[in-house]
Amino acid sequence: MSRSDRSEQKGAARATAEAAPEPYDRLVVRLEKVVEELEGGELTLEQSIEKFSEGVRLAREAGKKLDEAERRVDMLLRAEDGSVEAEPLAEDGPEGPR
Repeated sequence: MSRSDRSEQKGAARATAEAAPEPYDRLVVRLEKVVEELEGGELTLEQSIEKFSEGVRLAREAGKKLDEAERRVDMLLRAEDGSVEAEPLAEDGPEGPR
C-alpha cells in the first residue's frame, strides 16, 4: 500500500469519526487495544508513534465524553431554584476505599 493510499484511508477514517461520534465504551475498548499493541513491543518506531498519537486522541475524546456526562448529570440533579440536590461522590467512590 502506498503512502498516499494510507493517507487517504486515514482521512476517510477521520471524516467518519467526526461525522458519527463513538460511544464512550467503544473508545475505551479501542484505547485498550492501542495500549496492548504498544506494550507488545512488535511495532516499528513509526508505528509506535502513530499508535501513541491515536491513543492520545482516544483518551482525550473519552475524557470529553466523561466531562459531558458529568455536566448532563449535574443538570439533571439541579433543583428548580438552581441548587444541586445531590452531593458529589467521595474520591474513593460509593463503595468506600478499595
